[in-house]
Amino acid sequence: MELNLFVYVLLIFCIPYLLYSNIRIKPRKGFSILFISIISCVILLNFSILTILSVFLLGCTLVVKNKKIHPYFYGASFALLNYEIFEKLSLSIFDFVMNYLFPISLVSGVFASMMIGHWFLVDPTISKEGMKKIAITSTIQSLILTPLVFFEFIGQDIERIFKNVILILFLSTAILSFASYKSLGEKSYTGVMASTGLSYLSLIVSLGASGGLLLLS
Repeated sequence: MELNLFVYVLLIFCIPYLLYSNIRIKPRKGFSILFISIISCVILLNFSILTILSVFLLGCTLVVKNKKIHPYFYGASFALLNYEIFEKLSLSIFDFVMNYLFPISLVSGVFASMMIGHWFLVDPTISKEGMKKIAITSTIQSLILTPLVFFEFIGQDIERIFKNVILILFLSTAILSFASYKSLGEKSYTGVMASTGLSYLSLIVSLGASGGLLLLS
């Protein structure tokens, strides 16, 4: 898998986390502007009619005041971008989900957790519950990926020495994400600061794990 496609999928799978953040965490509008600006880099990675349309749909959420229809904009954008990836890779749905979407979405979740943690430092009035759920989801996802790699359901063609490194990185991601989750249980402001720092480390480790898995396959 090429690096630009890896980053492309990573950004696309930030869309569900952005939607979830707006529904459960409810940050100020600046958070959506920042996140959508980052996601919009998909145009630079893969310029096409579908990417332009998808980014336009995301942009509509910033100007349309009726928040009840925002999920439809997010959903349509997410579906269009995934359709384009699916067509480009020419894989079965199972291989597409297991070998590409599932590992990369782990990185997207950790990245979203880091972004929300940073935003909390700017706006401490937002809810921590949504952040905790993203952190525990990343923990569970890492723990699921570990046996999938170990028993070679995915990454069958990777040499054993590299596979062992990837396994260690997935386990490290689970530990760091769980530590981030536990840090958010602290009532003090420092708990979020610690969680944000841990999500930094978790992002680096998950990039190494999922990136190594896909780039070496």
